[in-house]
Amino acid sequence: MSLIQFSEHLWKFEDSCNVYVLTSGDECLMIDTGSGAVLQHLHTIGIERVDWVLHTHHHRDQCWGTPIVQKAGAKIAVPEYERHLFDNVEAYWQARRIYDAYNDSNTFFSLGENLAVDAVLEDYCTFIWKEYEFRVLPSKGHTYGMISLITDVDGKKIAFTGDLMTSNGKLYQLHAMEYSYGDLLGVEFTMQSILALKKQNVQTAYPSHGEPISNVKADIESLESRLESLASIGGLNTSGRESREHNFNERKVIRESRLQRISEHLLWAGPYTCSNFYIVLSEGGHAMLIDYGLASYGHLHWGADSDGMQALRFVEHHIDQLREDFGVQDIELVVPTHTHDDHVCGIPFLQKHFGTKCWALDSVADVITDPAAWASTPCCFHKPIAVHRILHDGEAFTWRGFDFEVYFAPGQTEYHALILGIIDGKRVAFGGDNLFLFNPGAEGNEHEKIAYQTTVMRNSFQLDMHRRCANVMRATKPDLVCPGHGDLIAIDQSRIAEYTDYIERKEAAFRDVVHEPADHFIDLFWARMLPYLSKTRPKSKVTYTVRIRNNLERTAVYSARLLVASGWAPDGEAESITLQPGQRGEIMLGAIAPSQVDPRRRLIYAEVLIDGVSQGPVCEALVSTLPS
Repeated sequence: MSLIQFSEHLWKFEDSCNVYVLTSGDECLMIDTGSGAVLQHLHTIGIERVDWVLHTHHHRDQCWGTPIVQKAGAKIAVPEYERHLFDNVEAYWQARRIYDAYNDSNTFFSLGENLAVDAVLEDYCTFIWKEYEFRVLPSKGHTYGMISLITDVDGKKIAFTGDLMTSNGKLYQLHAMEYSYGDLLGVEFTMQSILALKKQNVQTAYPSHGEPISNVKADIESLESRLESLASIGGLNTSGRESREHNFNERKVIRESRLQRISEHLLWAGPYTCSNFYIVLSEGGHAMLIDYGLASYGHLHWGADSDGMQALRFVEHHIDQLREDFGVQDIELVVPTHTHDDHVCGIPFLQKHFGTKCWALDSVADVITDPAAWASTPCCFHKPIAVHRILHDGEAFTWRGFDFEVYFAPGQTEYHALILGIIDGKRVAFGGDNLFLFNPGAEGNEHEKIAYQTTVMRNSFQLDMHRRCANVMRATKPDLVCPGHGDLIAIDQSRIAEYTDYIERKEAAFRDVVHEPADHFIDLFWARMLPYLSKTRPKSKVTYTVRIRNNLERTAVYSARLLVASGWAPDGEAESITLQPGQRGEIMLGAIAPSQVDPRRRLIYAEVLIDGVSQGPVCEALVSTLPS
């Protein structure tokens, strides 16, 4: 097998996958490695050294020879969202569910031993080597974290596209479209990825298998048509089971939904995005967003297809529509309703690429600016979000002539706001994940939908949270609720009364199933350790804050002490605090890291005592000891 030349500096070696070789002098960069056999042939084109290998995805046919190339001196860069399937794949195999498994995504086609990684190829960022600049484009579909690499070579704009598609508008493997048992969710992801690739206007695409794609636009359009035909059959779950449960049209959902007007200056994308986001338009092409999360329900991966080691991946959506259809030139501001990843995961993208500012309620800001500290609460997005203005409960603010108020509304989560705006003559409440509608007699379809309040215990639920939400709704008197999921909700005093009644009935039922004081047995986080997830250096001190809520109906003395992992040492003795009923307080405790590096997460507990009676090691934190 010999190297095939495409242009002065670009070559291909046919192996278990196509290995592309990009030259600069007597050095080269490779796209994937196959078996590594290409090393034996590089001398024939004057290459003395492989400087870098860039991987498009983690499948073994792409990288089983990478250890050989690495031993020869090459550095390795891998996709951001598949790094763990390279440098931590041994842990993945130990944790991978084998029996009773319904996760059908083909992570089974991973390496068996850890491979050291020198760089991560972050979505929408660039990697520069010599005179070449590679733009990293998410290409989710064949795998969860796959990427395409866009660059200019010998005067042509080209793309290395992994297994996104092959020539003549075909998929490489249909079975790779199955993520969860019985779906073809990869069809939706592939559609989104090829449409993003089409916008790049590349002249040639170089896939991991098969011949180069020279008529890129035509082949993408052929594949578009084929994927639409698949979705049109119905019952194949080409947008996942969640879309079917919402009765969404599969053919419609696999493409980006169209933005639509709620009123002259207020837009939304319909209920098809996983988490609704809203756009307030001002004169002069400026826009303010309320939330900006996932493109569709399929991207949430909260079911059987969830790999416990993968992080939630954001893919850009609706930005071109804002620019082309509504004249938006500046996404100036985003205000999140609450902390959950499906609502905020697009904000770092906006900040990095558009300079968007973020304003947030104080309790929301605490979490999104430092998610590692608060990772014991569900749905924390792993990337910190810069907050440029901290808002407080009841505060009014103005954006380009529009008046808003923000309220602390701890409903589905403790870290939640209600944002009220006066827009086009209406009082519009952006309610996040609090108030929704459901049919209490759904089985018999006997009743109309009623307003209800969602409850997630691990979201730091306390009984007074939902009463507060009802009070905020009564005080603000909105005309319209724009919820975090589902359709818009017209609201009036009777609907608010219905919502309040539901909350009161639910609270009574909750109280009835536990002893009093009920909050003591309902509040999971009456004791919480911060930071939850941290990294430190050998022999360094880590300071923990144990936050306490006294849910008892009496004054009590709370004490806490650390129980540390092997090699760690507590710094000091137990500390105590006296709290009145309903009062909150903090206890500061320290621990000293071991003298040796230990990159694994180690568990640190806090034993908590109430009036001298141990409640056990009720709260915990995770810490890794990394090299100095």
